[in-house]
Amino acid sequence: MNLAILALLGVVSCVNIPDNQLVRINTSAYADSDALAKGDDAKAEASDDEESSGDDDDDDDDELVQLQDPCVYLDETQDELDYQVDMFSRTLDVRHWTNAQNIAKAMGKNGTSAPGLKIHTWELYNNAFSFPRVRRYSFVNDNMDMLEHFQDNVNLNSSNSVNFDNFLRTAKQVQSNINTKFHNGEFTDPATFDPKAKKDE
Repeated sequence: MNLAILALLGVVSCVNIPDNQLVRINTSAYADSDALAKGDDAKAEASDDEESSGDDDDDDDDELVQLQDPCVYLDETQDELDYQVDMFSRTLDVRHWTNAQNIAKAMGKNGTSAPGLKIHTWELYNNAFSFPRVRRYSFVNDNMDMLEHFQDNVNLNSSNSVNFDNFLRTAKQVQSNINTKFHNGEFTDPATFDPKAKKDE
């Protein structure tokens, strides 16, 4: 929509642009028109001289706009919902949580009841230790208890943004703590495993 408006104003030329390419928007066109409207011809000419200098390093007046990839439509099914919640629980990537919420909302509109969204990062981490002895270390217990506390809070009320933000911050810290401490095979980060990719093999 914004590109269409800019094209009408003559700022962006309408040409076929491949996906994932950057479009250069020349914002100096606005400055030039303002200068001419005020009768400040000298300022407009100076601006023209700067543009014709051909100095590619001085692009402060230009903005780069990334064209978005085409939307990927997800199935509005319980399987897809479970997968998105599982991937968020593993990776802590908020995009998966947003997908899960959108699928649950769409399923509700279609008359399909979607069960509550239950994050299970603690359960994944609890089973990710190679040796039971490591899981019993006080360092691990402290981190896992903290993770469990905030996970329980967000699962009781997943629509509460404060609970969600607290969980996400804590879970990322726990992920960093455990990965930093145990990197010789004692712990396998669930984020490195995609159940769907495993099925496809």
